[in-house]
Amino acid sequence: MAERLRRDADQAEGLRRLFGVAPVRLAPILLDRGTATQVASLVRLAQACAGLGMRTLVLDAARAQFAAALGLRARFDLLHAQRGECTLEQALLDAGEDLAVLPVARAAAHAQSERADFCAQIGRLASAAFPADLVLLLLEPAQAALLEGAGRGELIVPMPRQRAGWPSLLGALGPFADRADIAGFRLLFPAWDGDTAVRLHSDLARACRERLRPALRFGGAVPVARDWLRVARASTEWELAHLPRPQIVRTF
Repeated sequence: MAERLRRDADQAEGLRRLFGVAPVRLAPILLDRGTATQVASLVRLAQACAGLGMRTLVLDAARAQFAAALGLRARFDLLHAQRGECTLEQALLDAGEDLAVLPVARAAAHAQSERADFCAQIGRLASAAFPADLVLLLLEPAQAALLEGAGRGELIVPMPRQRAGWPSLLGALGPFADRADIAGFRLLFPAWDGDTAVRLHSDLARACRERLRPALRFGGAVPVARDWLRVARASTEWELAHLPRPQIVRTF
């Protein structure tokens, strides 16, 4: 396993050298109020992506306490760096090799109130202190407007084990489809066995077919923690949005 991970990482680094600066892949993830179970699963997903050699930046716009789940203490938000109250390096949290975390809930709220292009900010951010290949953007249902400038791509939806939370989570998909160019909703099933997850996805896709324009796509079942590596590999084939990585002079 370690040899395979190293081979994947070497391949990713070789592609970066061969093709130069590539666009940033954006993976927005819709959370059901950031439950502890979902966040623990996303920690494993982020670590698996980083383990494959993808420089992964997690932006927590949902106040999901992602940094705390990694044992990190977040003192600053991206907004503090944008206002000059700290440096970007001070706000950015080192979560291990090829993995960094940045709280952005305040910056996201400010972008929404000012109707600013938050995705353009992400593109600039991924050219600054931590040049990322992949950005995992944690969102809550009320933040659909943040994706308006993202371009065409999928929205990832981890399905909680508690079915009582499904109606509100699935109900939030409509505003995202209305506000952003959603290629599809990629459903993940953490802690579900494969057969059950496939059956549930089929039932949900059929139930939502008349109400949603983008299809509900199957992202995989993840019965045990090691299966996140398989999901991370599969994600390289998903239809994620690509953000340009501008050559800029940083102002925060």
